[in-house]
This record gives sequence, C-alpha cells and structure tokens, in this order.
Amino acid sequence: MTYSHHISFLMIIIVSLFFNLYITTCVAENGQKTVGNWLEIASPDDPAVIEIGEFAVDEHNKDTNSTLKFERVVKGETQIVGGMNWRLTIEVEDVQVVKNCEVLVYEQPWQNVTKLISFNTV
Repeated sequence: MTYSHHISFLMIIIVSLFFNLYITTCVAENGQKTVGNWLEIASPDDPAVIEIGEFAVDEHNKDTNSTLKFERVVKGETQIVGGMNWRLTIEVEDVQVVKNCEVLVYEQPWQNVTKLISFNTV
C-alpha cells in the first residue's frame, strides 16, 4: 500500500513540475502568453535577427533572379508555432535605391528547416 502512495506522490510531483515548466516557458516577462501571439523583437541588431533578414533576401533573390542587397532590419516580431515565425520589416538596396520590404520566414532549427513564406515591397 505504501508503494502505491509513493508512486502517486511521485506522479503528482512530476505533473506539477511539467505544468510549471509549461507556464514559465509560455509567458513573456510582461505576462503575455507567448505561444501563438506576435511579440516584438527587442533588438533588430541581434545577429540572429539579421541572419533571418539576410536569409530572406538571399532566398528572394534565388526565387526571382533579383540582385537585392540586404541593408538592415528595421523592426520585427516573432511568433511561436511549432517553430518560429519571423515577421520582419527590412531595408534592401535595389540598384542604389533603398526600399522597405516585409518578409515572413518560418524556422524550425531542430529540424534544420528555414523557409521564406512571403516577401513584399512596402
């Protein structure tokens, strides 16, 4: 009988730990739910953010035979969705003219997946 009580107690502890881990990983510092919500990027100068912007320009150039040059990330947001959606506003140079573009990139690093979903001049 005490053996089953120990198992029950252990199961309660494990479930509680997983629940607490879920709550802490799905809530941002300001209390917003992070899964599914778009959250503003803290720093457009972050190397990971810049890498996504460069990826978007490279993929767009391959797909359209263009020669756009990545300049910088103006602003952006991320969304957790079984991976990460990146919605960025970037500056590109097109034959010495700077343009703003909105891009959407889906990334799932543990599967080595990065896809350009959309690329639009604004």
